[in-house]
Amino acid sequence: MDTIVVAIDDSTDSLKSMEFGRRLASQLGVEVKAISVVPEQEAVTSCSAMLKARLEAHRFDNIALEVVANHSVKDYLGELASREDIGVCMMAYGRRPVPEMLIGSVTAGVVRRSRRPIFLCGPRYNGRAHQQVDVLAVCVDGSALSEKMLPYAAVLAKRLSARLQLLQVIDTSTVRKPTSLDHTDVSESAYLSGLARRVESEQALEVDWEVLHGDPADSIVNYLADSHNTMLAMTTHGRSGLSQVVAGSVSHEVVHEAPCPVAVLRP
Repeated sequence: MDTIVVAIDDSTDSLKSMEFGRRLASQLGVEVKAISVVPEQEAVTSCSAMLKARLEAHRFDNIALEVVANHSVKDYLGELASREDIGVCMMAYGRRPVPEMLIGSVTAGVVRRSRRPIFLCGPRYNGRAHQQVDVLAVCVDGSALSEKMLPYAAVLAKRLSARLQLLQVIDTSTVRKPTSLDHTDVSESAYLSGLARRVESEQALEVDWEVLHGDPADSIVNYLADSHNTMLAMTTHGRSGLSQVVAGSVSHEVVHEAPCPVAVLRP
């Protein structure tokens, strides 16, 4: 990853991702640029002038801006984010109650199209509490899908000189009440401790872990509530349509509510 590209539009909210993108690029030691996609070539000049003025007003005047014309913002940014030399940052903002609307349909579409993680700042993102990445927390649940994030996270943690942490949530609403607390603690930690040892061996990286209990989305958000300088990383099924309402609801809820940036991957 040689460049951090921040997708912006005419909203004030998109400047939150601009701030995060600049900080991430600085920590990685790479360049940062802003990009905006408009549907028609005729709109490029006026959009460029407007966005340059907005960037200058918010002290981003030293950041290069590119405005491109493409009929599909999702396709263009999805292809851009799939490149190994580029990391794409975006603002994720939406509304309830449909899960995809929690992060916005454009953002969800880019996540579905990209073959690499997308860096997202949700509406609760707190730039004052997360000015750099000291901890990279990866959500896993025992599935091969969730572990697809680990190679990306390990490489990123090394480049950021950040601590890699594994998080697993035990959903207490679906787990039978234990007959022995000690035995339950051992079985709950066995997966994470074993996975941590595997990652340490494969990636030559120190890893710690934490088991949470409760509703998956709520538990993760509550765990992050008082965190500082943390990035969360997680995978999502990210399917469109009705199947996505269940498959992607946890990741979308977390992105919408988390105070820290979230790297999302659809394997």
